[in-house]
Amino acid sequence: MNMQELEAPSTVDTAAFFAAPPATPSELAACRATYLHDTAAADKFASAVRDARQGGNDKLAMLGAWVCGEYGKAIDSAGDGLDDLSKFVRGDGLRELDRKQEACELLSGCSTSADAVMAAAELHALTACLNFESLRKALKTAKVTEADKLYFQGRLLEQDGEYTGAATAYSEAIAIDDAHISARSRLAYRADLHGDEEEALRQYGELLTHRPVPLSVLLNAGILHEDQGNFEKACGCFSAALRSNPNDKRAILFFQDAHESLDMYYDEDLEHRHDQLMKVLRTPITDFELSVRARNCLASMDIRSLQELVSHTELELLEFKNFGETSLNEIKRVLTAKNLRLGMRRDDGTFLVPDEFESDSGFDVERELAWLGPLTDEMREALELQISGLNLSVRCHRALVERLNLHRVSDILRYSEEDLMSMPNFGITSLEELKIRLTEFDLSLRSSGSGNNAEFEG
Repeated sequence: MNMQELEAPSTVDTAAFFAAPPATPSELAACRATYLHDTAAADKFASAVRDARQGGNDKLAMLGAWVCGEYGKAIDSAGDGLDDLSKFVRGDGLRELDRKQEACELLSGCSTSADAVMAAAELHALTACLNFESLRKALKTAKVTEADKLYFQGRLLEQDGEYTGAATAYSEAIAIDDAHISARSRLAYRADLHGDEEEALRQYGELLTHRPVPLSVLLNAGILHEDQGNFEKACGCFSAALRSNPNDKRAILFFQDAHESLDMYYDEDLEHRHDQLMKVLRTPITDFELSVRARNCLASMDIRSLQELVSHTELELLEFKNFGETSLNEIKRVLTAKNLRLGMRRDDGTFLVPDEFESDSGFDVERELAWLGPLTDEMREALELQISGLNLSVRCHRALVERLNLHRVSDILRYSEEDLMSMPNFGITSLEELKIRLTEFDLSLRSSGSGNNAEFEG
């Protein structure tokens, strides 16, 4: 769904959404860009949505769930309401969950709406149903944005075999609206289809930075990774797709296929440890003796299993309402007993096997990062951030996460500037970008030649 051009603010007042909820589909679409502009903002908003759901406010729960991409919950909260906003949420949610025929029937006639997002909803449904003749007819009169018009024209050109013209239309749509998910997704698909895997991965990399990531993007990106033999990344994409829609048959099939292929690349011992880890992670929270306070806090966050729990960092948990240090320490003791820790989930959706993080137990922050001087509370919080929280460029992010297998900011600071510059495909531009972002948190890299003994994996 195209989002209106909107420069996301550096801080987000989630209370404003609930005090004066959007009244139209266009207003609702604009909220998505505002409230999900980065990980911290998205987590804060999702927490507020959970509170609304717990409080029994169905309308706010419906709107908030759609913004977060929780389409199943949005549909459930929408009920059978016939007003435009409820119809839009339900129809768009049905399409995103691949219930496209239902979506098409529900949104029939919406292309005549004066609301651009509402009008586009029916066109997206017609496209999903491959009903291009109806799309061609509806597009002539539909009052959609210029970016949307170019996207749908591109889909029609594709249908007519005019692939070059279609790619041009998609590029022009993105030039107008850089966050046009649908147009960028088709560009990625066309590139992949023509064997330009580098361009396809570049486009998918851009798409995966947006929130929420469409199911189709996760599936297509996963398939591309699988075709390249990167089964772990493929599993990460398919896992994320299943979190979005647990019942999607394609996601289930693709995940099973990719997971079975892991045997070709992992040794038996690692595979066994991974299977054991996943078995432990499926353990429900109710199996552990926790205080009433801690148990209630986790329930309010929709955290039901160890897998969901270790996907969060300490900082993320502490940001939730009524979650304090006492509950945190209680939970950490439970995890330690299982050889687990918070923040085990990698950026690609997979989890660190215990042997992969055992060495971290001996990491003395004060000693290892002595050049930073006395650490403030803010600096300590920044050190625990996932690298994705730095909002780096795709190139820089991939270099750190995929090539160096780093996941937290503290991991980066174990390396010097010289170390990083010696890494293939990590140039001065990436280095300067990283230094700028670290400076914003009063952090810095170790100077070159200062004796860092970190070694890169081959």
